[in-house]
Amino acid sequence: MLISVIVPVFNTAQYLPVCIESILNQTYRNIEVILVDDGSEDESLKICRNYEGRDSRIAVIEVRHQGLVTARKLGVEKAKGEYCIFVDSDDWISTDLIKEALFLTEGGTIDIVNYSLQNVDGNKTTDWSYTVPEGIYEEEQMKFVYSRMMFDFEEGRPGIIQSLCSKMIKRNILREGIAAVNEKITLGEDAAIVYKAMLLSERIAVTNKCLYFYRVRQNSMYHSKDKDVFDKMCCFQEYMKGIFEGYDKEYKLKEQLKYYLMSFVRKGLEDIYGIKLLSLYRVPFKTEELRGKIVLYGAGNVGRAYYRQLNQEKEIEIVAWVDKGLKGEKLYNCTIEAPKILKNAEYDNIVIAVKESAVAEKIKEELSVIISEEKILWRHPKINWWEREITI
Repeated sequence: MLISVIVPVFNTAQYLPVCIESILNQTYRNIEVILVDDGSEDESLKICRNYEGRDSRIAVIEVRHQGLVTARKLGVEKAKGEYCIFVDSDDWISTDLIKEALFLTEGGTIDIVNYSLQNVDGNKTTDWSYTVPEGIYEEEQMKFVYSRMMFDFEEGRPGIIQSLCSKMIKRNILREGIAAVNEKITLGEDAAIVYKAMLLSERIAVTNKCLYFYRVRQNSMYHSKDKDVFDKMCCFQEYMKGIFEGYDKEYKLKEQLKYYLMSFVRKGLEDIYGIKLLSLYRVPFKTEELRGKIVLYGAGNVGRAYYRQLNQEKEIEIVAWVDKGLKGEKLYNCTIEAPKILKNAEYDNIVIAVKESAVAEKIKEELSVIISEEKILWRHPKINWWEREITI
């Protein structure tokens, strides 16, 4: 079975060889690689042409700069594979991505395989995850997926990762899903394609296995300041409202869209007005469970939210706030300390203030060497999707 790998390219010469090599080194060999150079002004096109001359599986499309949506459409038009995947030209993929995703298609009967990806920011990595449990979904089960795919109200985030790069999609579904996408959309491009394709699918697979590696760059489009973010948000919103017509009552897709747009609102407020809008993480323990002296482990967004709430409880005393990466920093007039101080500290419980269960389990494992497990507390932070905190 032929698999098409589509790579839109624009001024990423510094990262492009790593990206292309990761594709060519796939353990599954029956692939075609379509490099769409979108009017690059650096050495990107030259690099693409060099690889094209070295490997017959590569084809290069050269166009004047028209944007990501157009580049993707051109790649899909040229694709001949039964399935397509997308790779951004500054990222890279696991050598087994295609092999493992293809296995999950169950012989080509699955329309979309949803796999996970990992953010790579220097030495720091963060895994993305689906709120929709791993497995195969079809027929009546698809209602469960549709009711939370763009925004899971219980979790406060998308149930299906919106990144197009975390999908292997049947070419015929992808072509229909991308054909009508407004080329003026420059914010939410992935979501515009992904959620349309999801609605066209009869069977999907979901796995939290990380097969794609997303390079975090501060000069990328999302991280750059954008004064037109609200205009772009409106363009995306109007397009998606049209896509969701007819589905609203059953799956609440238009309601999901409203809350999905909060990520754009947050970016707009910060870019234009310097206001940060944060999710409010509620402490997941009752006051009586935490009476006495506690140690707070974690000083990120979750830890800071916990500190503000716990510091107001009269029956609770925060005797220490620890974090490996932030030791020595001062927050709310409290100095963050290294976890090693726990050997000599007096406390009743340690509250782990992190969002991801995998991170919490790792911290628990490290602490259990010196502390009774009964004293180590962690639960998923409570997030109410309507609650936000403002910091200026």
